[in-house]
Amino acid sequence: MQKVNVRKVAPNLWLIPLDQNLPGFRSFIGSWLYKGEKTFLVDVGPAATIPRLFKALNQSDVESLDTILLTHIHIDHAGGIGDFISRFPDTPVVCHGSGIRHVADPSRLWEGSLKTLGDTARAYGPILPVPVEQLHDAAGFSEHGIRPFLTPGHAPHHVSYLFGDYLFAGEASGVYAELPDRGFYLRPATPPRFFLETSVQSIDTLLTVPHTLICFGHFGVSQKTPEILESHKNQLFRWAEVIQTQMTRQDEPDFLDQCMAVLLEKDPLLAGWHHLEPDVQKREKGFFYNSIRGFAGYFNA
Repeated sequence: MQKVNVRKVAPNLWLIPLDQNLPGFRSFIGSWLYKGEKTFLVDVGPAATIPRLFKALNQSDVESLDTILLTHIHIDHAGGIGDFISRFPDTPVVCHGSGIRHVADPSRLWEGSLKTLGDTARAYGPILPVPVEQLHDAAGFSEHGIRPFLTPGHAPHHVSYLFGDYLFAGEASGVYAELPDRGFYLRPATPPRFFLETSVQSIDTLLTVPHTLICFGHFGVSQKTPEILESHKNQLFRWAEVIQTQMTRQDEPDFLDQCMAVLLEKDPLLAGWHHLEPDVQKREKGFFYNSIRGFAGYFNA
């Protein structure tokens, strides 16, 4: 395996890209490594990229971890945790309390991933269990100066973490792509079942948290905070308005395409779409559709 291009983004903080052998799945899934007086990891990615993660940790001379933080238990963020702990069997794994039983017995999580993602889930790889005694409820976690914040919206079991000036926001603040010399691209991560009020409340929670860097689960980091959180909150309301207007044609076969076309026209945070490479656009299109479905389900509830 080639050397992993681990990217240092701030003092003691590295972004590990968990690229996959799938079209467009590069600079998309990331794991965050903090290596200092305490050393911890935020998200481990899917099973298929665990060898890559191990390689990156070897390159970074990481032999032990004080804790592993999971922002949520979706397969692309936590699907590899059962494989990962084979190397770190004594390290606490922190996640939302409601996710503990699914990480300990991931059978339903795997079935749901297959139903939602199909071949992409198969490419991510199956989910292995974690001993329940190794799992810790984020709501009661207060070690190493790490502060968890429950931020449901993208998922009911979503948690964000603050360490010093670094806010690890997972997908509570959308899917981000930095575009050199062209700003950034930001898309809502609102798959079914989605609740607008819950997502907005989670963003409001993060707006109360003092930080200088926001670290995304997909993908990268921004110093434009809290402005980017305010922009994302307004983006959610913009999407809600556009999609609700389009709901009269929800039974038409081109409903998703029409919604996407209008959103690309009216949402300035999507302007970077036109600068994404074609295979990345194809990847994004599937997730774009899923985010639209989340809003449609919300309005149909």
